[in-house]
Amino acid sequence: MKKINYLTLILASAVLLGIMLFGEIYRAYPPFLVLTIIAFLICLVNLFLIHHKKLQLRLCIYTSIVLLAYQAWIVYLLWFTDIKVVRFPVSTIFPIICVILNIIAIGILRKTIAAEEFMELMKRRQEKKK
Repeated sequence: MKKINYLTLILASAVLLGIMLFGEIYRAYPPFLVLTIIAFLICLVNLFLIHHKKLQLRLCIYTSIVLLAYQAWIVYLLWFTDIKVVRFPVSTIFPIICVILNIIAIGILRKTIAAEEFMELMKRRQEKKK
């Protein structure tokens, strides 16, 4: 379970890095680049919080919220403003891919936290019996 969790977080970080390096719409509009860098840094910090599962869970939720707002902003700018795009670049769906990966990580983290709390409860009960 833990390996899948880190795999999803690594993939989300890699997708965000790909947005920064290869997304043409993101380099043309600086606020997009700033939000991408912020989300990437949060994902990167999240990878190194191995023993702090609850903090990892919160950071995944915050990253998902930032990326959903980011995606809504992209959709708003591309559909409801004067920016005329003949075809949408593939990189416009990358924030949604990151959100899906973060949601998978959230589910895994919730199960891991519940299992750890259950094990603590069982240890306390064993200690009371002795």
